[in-house]
Amino acid sequence: MDVTLHIAAPYESRSIAVENEVSIGRTELADVVIDDSGLSKKNTTFFVDDGELWVADEGSTNGTFVNGEKIEGRPRVVRSGDEVTLGSGTTIRVEIAGAAISAVSPSAEVRQTPAAEPVFQESGPPPSAPPAKSGVPMMLVASGIFTFIILLFGGAALLFIAPWEEPGPTRPGGGSRVTASALIPVRVIDPLGGEDENDLDDLISSWEVAEDELVASDVSDIKVISPEAEEAELNVSAAFLADRQRLALEGRPPVNINPPGLNVPKELRGDGVIKQKRKLAEMRSGGYRQPLDFADLAEKRMSREFLEMPMAKESYYLDVGGSAQDKQFSSFSFSEGVSEIVPGHPKFETLKRLADNFAGQKYDLNIAGDRKQIRRRLLRMFQPPAKPILEELALAYFQQYKRPLRVTSLTRSMDYQILLNQGNANSFVVRGEGSLPPHTSGAAFDLARKHMPVDEQNFLMQKLAEMERAGVLDALIEYGVNSCFHVFIYHDGNPPKALNLYENQYENFPFLTSLRRTGRDEEEHIH
Repeated sequence: MDVTLHIAAPYESRSIAVENEVSIGRTELADVVIDDSGLSKKNTTFFVDDGELWVADEGSTNGTFVNGEKIEGRPRVVRSGDEVTLGSGTTIRVEIAGAAISAVSPSAEVRQTPAAEPVFQESGPPPSAPPAKSGVPMMLVASGIFTFIILLFGGAALLFIAPWEEPGPTRPGGGSRVTASALIPVRVIDPLGGEDENDLDDLISSWEVAEDELVASDVSDIKVISPEAEEAELNVSAAFLADRQRLALEGRPPVNINPPGLNVPKELRGDGVIKQKRKLAEMRSGGYRQPLDFADLAEKRMSREFLEMPMAKESYYLDVGGSAQDKQFSSFSFSEGVSEIVPGHPKFETLKRLADNFAGQKYDLNIAGDRKQIRRRLLRMFQPPAKPILEELALAYFQQYKRPLRVTSLTRSMDYQILLNQGNANSFVVRGEGSLPPHTSGAAFDLARKHMPVDEQNFLMQKLAEMERAGVLDALIEYGVNSCFHVFIYHDGNPPKALNLYENQYENFPFLTSLRRTGRDEEEHIH
């Protein structure tokens, strides 16, 4: 059979041939990786058998549909002209050379299917009429009803939850309160889809939600007054940011998240699931307090626990804060929910103190535009040891290609992360303050790659792999809607404790036994 699948996805269109079997999903577990956040890791498989083309759903979360009808259970034959939809916005048109175009509508095809096909069937002819009492065990019936109820209520929660506008009782300090449970994204984990809420690879995939692209004309100039060189370098105009954005994106090829020739080093293929998980656990056990809201970020800015980065330099620009809102600031906690930060609120003075003197620049908390710019500046921060790492990557890339590096995420507060996750089909249930998404740690940043040709991506990956072997960071390549290089730095200069970074995976690389960043790096390798 000469079979071609014409794929129209949210960010690309392409055609692929099916010789024997081909699978489609959002990760490298599938043969064809599609940039659609609604897909499961391995979502759908097309295969040829006995002269016919079949399609099977791989237990995906959002399902596979043929001409609008969901595939339930076993694979289904598809014909030339059929339309298969999957994920959040991927459509596949089937073309079989020499075959007649299918003219069977979904409803007609349903009519041709027996109304009730038994899964377990005894030998012998079927009864002429249904018996008065069902022979199906009650446990099976009960489990089926229970499963239906779970799926029904899970879907209802996703469709109707409106956490940020939910009214609530008044709390001391002013403002209305919304329960934390209403804020947390709801999703039924589908184990058949391959998602694991305890797996950091899945965790990162679910939390790596892209912000809206930054509109440079909506960004204010930064005009700080400070004798400190580190603060003075924050003085950047919106015009310069726009220039860096233009240079990074102009004359780029069509988006392709998995271009031919993409050479992904072993270091970027997922051992970070182990390393980042352990390092985040170390941060939690060491007393790290994640920022739950923008007031917490303001506190970390004033204490210098987090460092603000210039929004643009010659070698990079920060495409960060595109989803920042201009509404009143609010506080968030898992136990008490959300309330507006107004005079009298315990966190009001923190924000007021920063707004009055943001490195010499003054903002008014009563002005919507000022609130948005404060949010954007607070989102341009991360742990101080990350700065030289980002600058080294950006400089190497700029010297090679004469384009600035596009950085799409630094630190996020938990409430901002949850805001972004509300529209994310892959959101996981947040399990309280024990949950530490990478970007609330202040130790992670993302480098956009959708706009990069394959040679630029390979160059950056080799540089990241070198730095990972030096023990200063862990990097992962991501393929979803937020296709990027996710970089997680070791904030204390040490790889995770009690972990052979290359055990059973990188036997050809030396094991880094220690690293300290104290003005100069001291590396000790065991060969």
